[in-house]
Amino acid sequence: MVMVSKKLALSLLLVVVVASSGCQTAPEEEVSPTQWLLENSSIIRDLESFEKDKQQSAVARLRALGPLRGRAVALTVLREAKADYRAEVILARLLADWKEPEAVPRLLHYLKHEDRGAAELAREGILVFGDDPFVRKSLFELVRHSEPGTRLVAAEVLLGIQDRDVFDFCAKIYHSEPDRFVRGAFVAKFLSGKHPRRQDFLIEALSDPDVAIRELAWSGLLRQSGSAKARFTRIDYRPDASPAERAKAIARLKTER
Repeated sequence: MVMVSKKLALSLLLVVVVASSGCQTAPEEEVSPTQWLLENSSIIRDLESFEKDKQQSAVARLRALGPLRGRAVALTVLREAKADYRAEVILARLLADWKEPEAVPRLLHYLKHEDRGAAELAREGILVFGDDPFVRKSLFELVRHSEPGTRLVAAEVLLGIQDRDVFDFCAKIYHSEPDRFVRGAFVAKFLSGKHPRRQDFLIEALSDPDVAIRELAWSGLLRQSGSAKARFTRIDYRPDASPAERAKAIARLKTER
């Protein structure tokens, strides 16, 4: 059952009274968000549904309102209705497409949600605000202090932000990151980016405790072009070699520049 606040309930009651008094229905463009919700009373229930087709249909109905009216309706639900988290994260994700700043704190909150589907929607939405300094700072804090699952989601968001500050942050905390999946996400970011320290970082990653990460870093170095590629192919580095053998090869990589 969908619970609504006293404020929203009173507004809905007033709409019913006006509608029953014989007044003509207002043109669609003049319908208030509260009245639209009354006339489309299933929208919140459909957003909360576990059935994807119902959720998608509800989102399509909101999108059809256009950015201005759709934003007003979505914000009314978030501010005044007691919708559950499934509806909230979907609405926040929709508001991100419309660049609505009020979506940011909700998206950051749902990055930490145990429902990984909700966390994925939040990840998609927060990427829209990747240039926002508050969002950057919040993501950095999540990577530093949250539990592994949330750190990974936050790292994946950072993967989508091609910015030198983000690269510098990843390089700074790489060696202190205990989770191999998060470290792997950092290496993947440098593989796809053009940071001036890209090559140095990948060489450092050749010492990672995890063989899969070492393989990823080495494959990235071998994909260099020209003289850089020739230099790497001359070095007998093997990701699965002993620590002593790897250290010897890495030392050569660092000196032969």
